[in-house]
Order: sequence, then C-alpha cells, then structure tokens
Amino acid sequence: MITFCHSNAADREPVRGGARKGAWAATDSVSEWIVEIRKVWTLGASSTIELARVVSTAKTRLRRHYGQWSRLWMSEQKMPVSKSTADQLAVIGQRMGGLDSQTSENLPRGWNILYCLARLDSQTLEHLIQQGFVHPKLTLREAKALVGGKPTEARTRKANVRGRLRRFEEFVRNTVHDWEIQEREFAAETLTQLIEQIGAAETTVFKPTRNSSAFITEPGLLTDQRIKL
Repeated sequence: MITFCHSNAADREPVRGGARKGAWAATDSVSEWIVEIRKVWTLGASSTIELARVVSTAKTRLRRHYGQWSRLWMSEQKMPVSKSTADQLAVIGQRMGGLDSQTSENLPRGWNILYCLARLDSQTLEHLIQQGFVHPKLTLREAKALVGGKPTEARTRKANVRGRLRRFEEFVRNTVHDWEIQEREFAAETLTQLIEQIGAAETTVFKPTRNSSAFITEPGLLTDQRIKL
C-alpha cells in the first residue's frame, strides 16, 4: 500500500538539493533572465525540467527586490510563458530541480502534469518512479489520480506484476525446504494451474519441444509446466 503525502508545494524543500546553476544564476538583471529563459524554452518539451530550474532560480533571485519578478512581463523583451505558467514552473523547479538526470528521464514532459506531481513529497515521488507509476507517458488524469492516492487499476497491475513475482520467487527459494509434504503438493498443483492460465491468456511465449512444453517467462522464475518442489 502506498502512502501519499502532500502539502502546499510552495512551502517545500527541493527533492534533492537545489537547481543546477550556471553563471547566470548570480544575476539580478531582468533582461538577462529573460534571455536565459527564452534560450531554454526554445529547446522544447524535452527540457521542461531544465526550464523549471531556470525559472525557479530567476524567481528566487528577482523577488529579493520588490517588483522585479513581475517586471519580466513588462519588459520590451517578450517572455515565452505567462506569469501564471512561470509561477507553476518555479514550483516544479523548486520541487524537482535537484533530481538526477536518470530520475528526470522517467518524468513526464508536460509542465501541467509535473506541476500536479509537485504536490507529492520527495519520498513518495521517487517511490512512484521506481514502481513505474510515474513515467514519461503519464497523462494529467493519471497524475491527478496518483496525487489523490488512487492509481488506476490497470497501472497498478502493470507496475506491480514483476515486483510481486520476484518477491514470490524469493519466498519460495528461501522457504521451500521447510515446507511439509502436503504444502509442497498444494503449491505444485496451484502453480501448475496458474501457469496454464497464463498460457491460455497468451501473456507468455509458448515454446514447444520434442519431449515437453515450457513457458518462457521472466528469467529466474519457475517456468516448467509441471513444477517439482
């Protein structure tokens, strides 16, 4: 069971450290920030997290001086995003800007989806990434369900099947020698029935041989049609 924790995103600490800053991070110049934001914005959706890092740092710097943050949208140089969008990007940058590149690659690209996920605490977010609930093709509807603590049934099954099978395999290997004969017979019969159901559902690759038939599944799992314990 997953426990979802969230609070006001603006009050959070970054997931892991701060945004990665370049030389531009030390400036309080409105025009220089506009140039930098526009530069990253032109890279497209694949750079949403990087854009969020830059916007977040810009907001932190410029808000030290009254009215400077709002001046980004009063300048002759046009900002590529609205102020409301920039405020949301700043939250994303604050919450996710410190994620390493490998973790960031598993996040969706849309800023509205990322802003929704920013409501989750860091531990929950990383757990959902590891479990496969959060991935690049995640939709806004699915993100809202995750934040609400209700991952869709289909996603739950897809993300959990391998993990559960591996945990079961480990349980069998670690305890089988302690089972009573009746327990071994019951387990063998039940697992054989399950393998037949999997084959009937065509969710495994069926490979015929001269003497027997075997199902090819995840390496390391018990795969013979007739299991001997």
